[in-house]
Amino acid sequence: MGDISSLKYPNKSHRKIVLFPKKSIKLAEFFGLMMGDGGINNLWQVTITLNFIKDKQYSVYVSGLINNLFGIVPVLRKRKESQALVISLSSTTIVDFLVNNGLIRGNKIRGGLKIPLWILNRKSYRIACVRGLMDTDGGLYTHKHLVKGKEYNNIGLCFTSYSIDLINQVVDIFNENKIIPHISNKGRSVYLYKEESITRYLKIFGTSNDRISKVFNHWRDA
Repeated sequence: MGDISSLKYPNKSHRKIVLFPKKSIKLAEFFGLMMGDGGINNLWQVTITLNFIKDKQYSVYVSGLINNLFGIVPVLRKRKESQALVISLSSTTIVDFLVNNGLIRGNKIRGGLKIPLWILNRKSYRIACVRGLMDTDGGLYTHKHLVKGKEYNNIGLCFTSYSIDLINQVVDIFNENKIIPHISNKGRSVYLYKEESITRYLKIFGTSNDRISKVFNHWRDA
């Protein structure tokens, strides 16, 4: 929990007028990206940490998503001496709304990180939430290997989390959509290896992050 005494005027109201979005595909996607690279570490601020270079275009999308959902323009800043881009949204009201709807304040893993029931109860929400997770904490990669002297350029997707509950939920959602996942790293990572799995993933789940679509397009064109 944050210490409200650290506010400049702790006895005055700091609540902004914000929108309370209805449950929707976009809100489910926002919850997914928050569960990935987001954090709520005090009573009044939401942060999302992206890569300043690789996620530059995606940060524009995330900012627009926040504005569309809550009616507030977030603040973007690059951390000194790193490639981290922090998107911050300061609103006690929004923090309360997010926590009340299933996000974790403080350490996400110790708090029991998992997909909230309201998302699990609708397929379109499950798909959107996983898209948000993969666009932030997931990654599409290519790797080359030789078979009988012939070089093959393969593609894969990896998602890693220290929450076993979350890993199992993602696996269930992949299986539901007839995508075969592979679990490794002591149950902390989910991989998609085959070309058909990656193609099916992008067809069903899609991506809002051009970092992922660029890797796929480059591999496909090659």
